[in-house]
Amino acid sequence: MIAGWDGWRAHLYRLAVAPARRQGVGTVLIWAAEERFAKFGAFRADAMVLHDNVLAHHAWSAAGYAPQPQWSRWVKALS
Repeated sequence: MIAGWDGWRAHLYRLAVAPARRQGVGTVLIWAAEERFAKFGAFRADAMVLHDNVLAHHAWSAAGYAPQPQWSRWVKALS
């Protein structure tokens, strides 16, 4: 997992756990990132989760995260 803090926002990206290792590893990684963010003074974290990544939805929901339908990600390819 990638956990990023820019001094104001706390972001979580790319949580991945091998299928044979799904025994709470993802949960521990999320908790560790949240604890670290809290020490920096963060009051909220967001997670980038693909709409089609249905397997990940349960893990993030179980950790207390929920999608925000009013937001979408805007991107631009740089060439």
